[in-house]
Amino acid sequence: MKKILEQKIRTIIEELQQSGVLPLFVVPEIRVERPKDEQFGEYTTNISLMLAKLVKKSPMEVAHIFQEKLASEEFEKVEVMNPGHINFYFSDAYFREIVTHINQKGSGIDYSVEEKREKVMVEYSQPNTHKEFHIGHLRNVFIGSTIVNVLRKSGHEVISANYIGDTGTHIAKCLWGLTKFYADVNLDTIENKAEFLGKVYSEATQAISDNPAYEDEFKVLQKDFDAGDKILISLWEKTKEWSMDEFENIYKQLHIVFDAYFFESIEEESGKKLLPELLKKGIAKQSEGAVIVDLEEYNLGVLVLVRKDGGVLYGLKDIPLAKEKFEKFNIERSIVVVDVRQSLYFKQLFKILELYGFHKEMIYCGYEFVALKDGESMSSRKGNVIPARVLIERVTESVRKQFPESPNPEMVALGAIRFGMLRHSSVSKIEFDVEMSVRFDGATGPYVQYAYARTAGILRKAEESGFSVSEESIIVLSEPLQMKEIELIRELSKFSSLVKEVAETYEVHKLAHFALKLADKFHSFYNDCKVIDTEHRDVSMARLKLVRATKIVLGETLGLMGIDAPEKM
Repeated sequence: MKKILEQKIRTIIEELQQSGVLPLFVVPEIRVERPKDEQFGEYTTNISLMLAKLVKKSPMEVAHIFQEKLASEEFEKVEVMNPGHINFYFSDAYFREIVTHINQKGSGIDYSVEEKREKVMVEYSQPNTHKEFHIGHLRNVFIGSTIVNVLRKSGHEVISANYIGDTGTHIAKCLWGLTKFYADVNLDTIENKAEFLGKVYSEATQAISDNPAYEDEFKVLQKDFDAGDKILISLWEKTKEWSMDEFENIYKQLHIVFDAYFFESIEEESGKKLLPELLKKGIAKQSEGAVIVDLEEYNLGVLVLVRKDGGVLYGLKDIPLAKEKFEKFNIERSIVVVDVRQSLYFKQLFKILELYGFHKEMIYCGYEFVALKDGESMSSRKGNVIPARVLIERVTESVRKQFPESPNPEMVALGAIRFGMLRHSSVSKIEFDVEMSVRFDGATGPYVQYAYARTAGILRKAEESGFSVSEESIIVLSEPLQMKEIELIRELSKFSSLVKEVAETYEVHKLAHFALKLADKFHSFYNDCKVIDTEHRDVSMARLKLVRATKIVLGETLGLMGIDAPEKM
């Protein structure tokens, strides 16, 4: 409706110009928005204020010209308010049509974009092997997978990709720790292998920091590893597989599937082959034994591609990776979800690609850190990370304690964790509160899941009471609509435009906010409006259709966030 109104206003302006009512001018951007206060209707526009000076009339005069032209059966009224705003109020007929439409389309309702559909790659997760998969990684996965779901829902072809950090200094430190402190241990007998690797990395990092002699030993091993020492490479491949197995177990638990995998070790080799060309073009240069890209003239500092000791850094790997994405997969847009610490780095990377002559649409989505409530920030080097599996276990146990009769406590726990992280803007730091996240009476995933389960329960009870709420038996809501019915339908009507907005902005937290508000409106409606009433079957059927529409949209919203929609709680 928003875009329809914007186009209609533009058409009216052009028609008024052609008829001479309005003078000729370049039509400015027309914006129709939801008013902050719903008492001012479903939509509002300030086009009259924008045009007043151009047409040499007062905003109110211009508004009244549009008022008559914009009247239609979809609106109960089109109202002009000082100093010239035009407000649109849906009619009851339009509200009833929204409910009918959702029921007819069911879960297959199409929210596709009107604009060009694209082939997009979303790269997210990006864990490092030989380190624990921690709660910060969870936030990345939840944001990235939700962006994938929303883009697919919006009609785009999406490739979900994962870039595994399987080489670099952290790998060498872990290998050094294994050979230094665990040479006599049969590694195959270790049970929690991924947890063990994280422990070894932390121990090695601390030992090297405390002892200069260990630093020298480590440098020798790192050099041998980079040179392809067969024993070290064999140990790397063996332990890397442990990490990959752990990652896959977590993805399976979270119902995450990737279409493509990239590995730093492979991109590093591609980067080394590309380096002579970067030097020849003058993009990169030698500097005190290292290879750098000087971006000072763009206020982006200096990016080191190769260290003095020959170690290859992220930049030299990410340049060929960007090319591979577009050339091999024929995508039109690349989105990367990485924490905020990489903000400057990605600006540098995109500028280097631009200087190289690679002009493609590349987008960086940053997100802030996660900590447990009252806990300190995490660091793999310090060994104080909170592993993802530990958080999942703690929240699941909390669900068992609070809801001992829950048929699937892990499902509730995973929904609580996802929602608890997704409801925050990506630029906000999170202090995750385990106990608060599983409550049924707060801004939580279980609260929204319960609302969905409640709609399912009402529909089951209706069937048992002799009401058939099938797709075929469409009955429109009767007049006049009750206020709680209108408030609920108004919220349902926002979903389509919300999906399109999130597909453009990647602000996935807005889905969680919508889900909460929709759940609130549903509970309020159900508390005030009797749904199953055998003495007033027509009213009951109409309200059951509204309950069913709510179930559909709540289910869609939860699904986009990767949260299960349970039929029972």
